[in-house]
Amino acid sequence: ADLGDWGAATLVSEYDPQCDTIRINARAIGTIREVLGDAAVQRFTTVAIAHECHHRAFPHASEAEAHAAAREATGIDPAPFGALLAK
Repeated sequence: ADLGDWGAATLVSEYDPQCDTIRINARAIGTIREVLGDAAVQRFTTVAIAHECHHRAFPHASEAEAHAAAREATGIDPAPFGALLAK
């Protein structure tokens, strides 16, 4: 989904509890595909979904906790994606 323009920040993915839905920012996917390729998009979406699943299970979890949980669940480090998308 297009999650909108957040200025200097980037909303990469979100969990919407009202719809019990995870959305991944199409702009982020486009950037990752352009810079790192299709295989990286697959890794990115896997770790983003794991991150949001953690937020679903633990609504008050911090971003750091969700990153750690996603890394543990998938074996994929989300940090390089975050660094690329923060540029």
